[in-house]
Amino acid sequence: MKTFKIEPFVFHTFGTEGKTIILYHGWGSSTRTYIEFASDIAELGFRVILPELPYHDSRDPLESPFRRDITQQYFWKTIFQSIDESAKFFEALQVPLEEIILLGSSMGGFIASGIAAKYPGVAGLISVNSSGSFLTSERIFRKNDNRPQLSEEEKRVFSTYDPTHKKHNPSPVLLLHGIHDSIISIEGQQEYDSYLKSCGAHVTFLTYEHVNHTITDTMIDDIKQWLIQNFKE
Repeated sequence: MKTFKIEPFVFHTFGTEGKTIILYHGWGSSTRTYIEFASDIAELGFRVILPELPYHDSRDPLESPFRRDITQQYFWKTIFQSIDESAKFFEALQVPLEEIILLGSSMGGFIASGIAAKYPGVAGLISVNSSGSFLTSERIFRKNDNRPQLSEEEKRVFSTYDPTHKKHNPSPVLLLHGIHDSIISIEGQQEYDSYLKSCGAHVTFLTYEHVNHTITDTMIDDIKQWLIQNFKE
């Protein structure tokens, strides 16, 4: 693993050859918890980049990220900022869009999906226990928390980032979700899957019985097999 700092970005790299996979971690997590996952994928013949995200690791980390009011204030702020700064991040990496595969888990899946929608030239997208339908997921979050519905202005903001409000490219997409996920409802990903298929996208949607909000060994094996089939064979 090598670590680079190009203000304001800090990122860790694994491997040196093949297409570049950018791996975005989940809310309140850390790049440290994804080192083994990143190394495992790099061994398949990919260059894996693990970026530190806003409000995590060394980038102004939050003291209590899982406190409900903190999550509500910063969850989408982190996602939107990561999407906004992706152009400068790609520039810092000096990697062409067509060589980039976006991979994200939970919050990282929102980020990866949002960036893929913003830059349809990327090579592929993998989203785990996440959602590409931002408005639907936020409505579910608010319902579960007994919060007011989105205002018209909030809907407008979400719509500017929501992948289901943008044209999708023909690059392959892999969606994975635990059926019993109690954190990120599978409903948002189901809606995203339907949207992608309506656009004629090459999408694979895998669901897992008796799996909550976690990445299982079976999921990792399925991700690796999908990468091999789409980018190594």
